[in-house]
Amino acid sequence: MKILLFILVLLLPAPALSQGNPTSYIRANVDAVVAILTDPELAGEENRGEQLRRIEAMVDNFFDAEELSKRALGQYWKIFTEEQKQEFQPLFLKLIKQVYLKKSINYNDEVVHYNQEIIKSDTLAEVYTTVTSPTLNVPIIYSMIRKDVSWKVYDVSVENVSLVKNYRSQFRSILQNNSPDHLIATLRDKTNE
Repeated sequence: MKILLFILVLLLPAPALSQGNPTSYIRANVDAVVAILTDPELAGEENRGEQLRRIEAMVDNFFDAEELSKRALGQYWKIFTEEQKQEFQPLFLKLIKQVYLKKSINYNDEVVHYNQEIIKSDTLAEVYTTVTSPTLNVPIIYSMIRKDVSWKVYDVSVENVSLVKNYRSQFRSILQNNSPDHLIATLRDKTNE
């Protein structure tokens, strides 16, 4: 779990760096997060909360919340009203932050290798990376979308496990027999625990 948490921490953006090519965006964001994790002024358990606060503040700019939500909800996106969509998106991002960031933030000199960038269209791209250390070798694929001039992430696959597909399966099982309001209430309950 600590490896996955470190990997997801690397996903967080440096604001205003979303222009340019997708790999540059990912690289700049990785560098910004590593800078927080290795800042001597933020060293020690007593500063863990501040590290987490700074990193959490970056999450909202990293993901394209609408695209992430749309893909995670799949076919059910179209049954949500605009108001429900606007309520769902920040709750979903909050859930991601709580699940993946709050458990632990560890950095042990892992190295990120930028293997390949695939531009699928004018608006879609994938960046293939690998996080390595003497004890790990973890492939990560960032699926990205460009809106206007900015690249944002809408899915992350770690060792071939897609964040979007994982949540789509969970949301589908809830929405098959329940309303969008029920899912929103479920997310609200989970994020307030």
